[in-house]
Amino acid sequence: MTVSLGMKTTVVASSSAMAKEVLKTHDHILSGRNLIQAAKALSHYKTSIVFGQYGSHWRMLRRVSVNELFSVERLEALQHHRRDQVNRMIHQIFEDAVKGKCVDIGHAAFQSSFNLLGRMVFGKDVFDSQFARASQELKDALSKVMVLYATPNLADFFPCLQFLDPQGVYRNTEINFKKMYDVMDKFIEDRLVTRSGESRDRSYSEKDMLDVLLEKRSDEFTLDHIRGYLTDIFGAGSDTTATTIEWAMTELIRNPEKMKRVQAELEEVVGRERMVEESDTERLPYLRAVVKEVLRLHPAAPFLIPHRADNRCEIAGFVIPKHTQIIVNVWAIGRDASIWKEPLKFIPERFIDKETSGVDFKGQNFELIPFGAGRRMCVGLPLATRMVHLLLASLLHSFEWAPPQGISADQVDMSDRFGLTLVKAVPLEAIPTPRLSFEMY
Repeated sequence: MTVSLGMKTTVVASSSAMAKEVLKTHDHILSGRNLIQAAKALSHYKTSIVFGQYGSHWRMLRRVSVNELFSVERLEALQHHRRDQVNRMIHQIFEDAVKGKCVDIGHAAFQSSFNLLGRMVFGKDVFDSQFARASQELKDALSKVMVLYATPNLADFFPCLQFLDPQGVYRNTEINFKKMYDVMDKFIEDRLVTRSGESRDRSYSEKDMLDVLLEKRSDEFTLDHIRGYLTDIFGAGSDTTATTIEWAMTELIRNPEKMKRVQAELEEVVGRERMVEESDTERLPYLRAVVKEVLRLHPAAPFLIPHRADNRCEIAGFVIPKHTQIIVNVWAIGRDASIWKEPLKFIPERFIDKETSGVDFKGQNFELIPFGAGRRMCVGLPLATRMVHLLLASLLHSFEWAPPQGISADQVDMSDRFGLTLVKAVPLEAIPTPRLSFEMY
């Protein structure tokens, strides 16, 4: 359908067939971006892989992402950072469990995701006392920017109002970008000082993501580009992962028999004598089915990031004018009754059944595209899937989970709040009970 959002013509694709037309058949024409005012703050879009326009510079960023940062070899080399951070999260939850405290799942997952990214990018724990102030500033500024990105902004719908910035979105985004950039610059400057002699010649397995990016520095890929790219990694990686974990735990607490099935599978594959490893998740088909079902019902980005038609094209007999905004309604596709049986129910078994077991979210099955597809598909997908599966498996392997006292499983709040990501309106709090021997924690 076509809708007019202020002065912006927008076409919405709400079926898997139309999503395929947009993201595959006409992908070369519809890979542009309609820039929101927030992304223009401090010219962030010029260094961003998320908001940057499709072109030679964007293709270079994507090539570095796919071949260097998120390659199988790089992710394997950085696996120990993810394992260490997950173990720290489990230890912290164990301490809360011993004290009988409720755990805010979304907050715990965000903290862990954020610090996990910090260790992979900077090779250090960004929440250590040495970096505590800087990391807290980064996290706070990032949270505010994500809210500003999601704010319906009159200046985006009516460009004539841009110079007024009536809601202060541009102004406030600029303030918080400046805070994030200052933190990034500090980490980058520290690394440049130490990048000499032995530190420059570190082995492949010792190099973090910042090392890789600095090695790619050139006239076309400057320190400004590196700073903007790192900002994207933290913005896109921490919030979406935490949101997915929180929805997964919500659905499993509401469906305790399905939680038991995941835990039985973990007991068979992992046992109770060690912690979960990333390599285990490939042998956990029901856990992977749970993640797919969560992404179907609760896609982190329900409309993806809107595309833009860089030229006129025709889809299904209709003309799409140049500069039309294109929205793919992933949320509606995931609940399409013509594709999914009982689409509103949480049924991970649907991805175990023979006829749908091959459906995956890697951009080839357009009935399940929470990460998008085509040129603009999320470049961090390989990392995101590792993080989500490892975090969720570790939470379920290490603890039993129950809603707070006085609340039954079917009373757990399921309302959501729409923004750039689809978050729970009421944060999930749950009571953990250790499942393993205490020395394991």
